[in-house]
Amino acid sequence: MTQARDIISVNVNMFSGDLLLSCTYAPDVDPEVYARLAKKRSAYTFCPELHHLDKLGFKLCTIFRLDRVNSVTVLTKDGSPHSMQIPLMVQEAAEDVGFDKANIHYYCLEGGGLHEFSDLAVRKARHYSEIERLLPFARLDKVAEVLRGVDGCSNDQSETMLTIVDHLHEEVDEVLAALKTEDTGNLLEEIGDIMFNVAMLGRIATEQGISDLARLADRSAQKMIDKHPKVFDGRRLKY
Repeated sequence: MTQARDIISVNVNMFSGDLLLSCTYAPDVDPEVYARLAKKRSAYTFCPELHHLDKLGFKLCTIFRLDRVNSVTVLTKDGSPHSMQIPLMVQEAAEDVGFDKANIHYYCLEGGGLHEFSDLAVRKARHYSEIERLLPFARLDKVAEVLRGVDGCSNDQSETMLTIVDHLHEEVDEVLAALKTEDTGNLLEEIGDIMFNVAMLGRIATEQGISDLARLADRSAQKMIDKHPKVFDGRRLKY
């Protein structure tokens, strides 16, 4: 396995090409994944317990300014408060000096697997209020997953996309009825039922390996953007 060096101890003139920056725990958490990411990259680690995060930020700013680095791959252990600060420092340093963030890739080790996450996810990690708004959607997806799971509900386990479409027809009719009677409480409940059925469709798509709820939502948003160029061209979406 590639021997990683402490990024703080290395002279800035030594950094070039493609880099792997990880927390000190990552190589031990999953040596195989670490070795795969370290292949053809210069590997460095950062230990928040030994160095203040400001040191990492200053070091990265200098490294990026020298313009010798092509790409940076960041690997951390999810759930570690210290390790989770590393992607934030990489992002902030890149933004401060104008390093192209398209050349930064973020990964975390969690639950025995490797997960890639986006620049947007790193940015949202700075803003708890934004994360809080996303949690209800994640909760709904998890509820659908549990109901479809081994110890879940037999009725939900037997559902198919076709049977769920039948449910959707029923729920839409009930939304219409609530609108006609101006029954706000029932209207909100039926809209919620539609959302649950969509979550179930997303869960089945995940089980079939064709998509998942997050990708379906992103695809839907992109479709609407593409259909309304006069509205969205040149507009920066903050969400």
